[in-house]
Amino acid sequence: MAHEPELLDIAQAAVFLHVSQMSLRRWTNSGRLPCFRVGGRRERRFRRADLLAFLERTGEPAPAPPAGHLCGLYTSGAARERQAAAFLAKGLEAGGTCFLAAEPTVRERVLARLARDWPAAPAAARSGRLVVSRYARLPAAQLEYWEAGFADARRAGAGELRVVGDISGERLGRHRSFGDLLVYERDYGALARRFGVATLCLYDARRLSGVQAARMLQVHTDMLRETPADVSP
Repeated sequence: MAHEPELLDIAQAAVFLHVSQMSLRRWTNSGRLPCFRVGGRRERRFRRADLLAFLERTGEPAPAPPAGHLCGLYTSGAARERQAAAFLAKGLEAGGTCFLAAEPTVRERVLARLARDWPAAPAAARSGRLVVSRYARLPAAQLEYWEAGFADARRAGAGELRVVGDISGERLGRHRSFGDLLVYERDYGALARRFGVATLCLYDARRLSGVQAARMLQVHTDMLRETPADVSP
């Protein structure tokens, strides 16, 4: 495998963070995001580690609209649990139905964080508004599970639907090729749009190369949202 360059140029960094180059220039000028300057033109270069740290510092993912398909990258278990719990809590607080898919140990940690941040979580689980599971080994089987679960929730009159899935730590992520995961994410995205589901797919950035992380972000419709302050002249 070819050695991946340590430094990314501004175009590569923008793809990695799923934001505009204008936002990157603004954030580096303000000191919010570190960069290096190279060459006579003082062009910006970014370390991948700094970009990952920036993602975690920004906190929870932006609220997803109906059918929003977000990708969350983490570099620690605590960051994974924080992102997952925050996303689920917003859906449950709105009276929606939420799904959490992860391996058992991760599920326990996310649910503990959720109960700490939103004490009504256990009652929501008992009422059926918080559904927990783990991923199937095969993408087709997992898509069938989602379709059946979403259809049941809609028939039951569920309002907002949200999904959090920790794919890196689960069977689907460990036993499929990266190409298979990209296809799964595209197929899942179409299914989620059909049922109006807001989704946060979590991936361990430590297991992805820079190229893989960029490609994974591209198959999701949302990552870091630019606020009006970010895009103003």
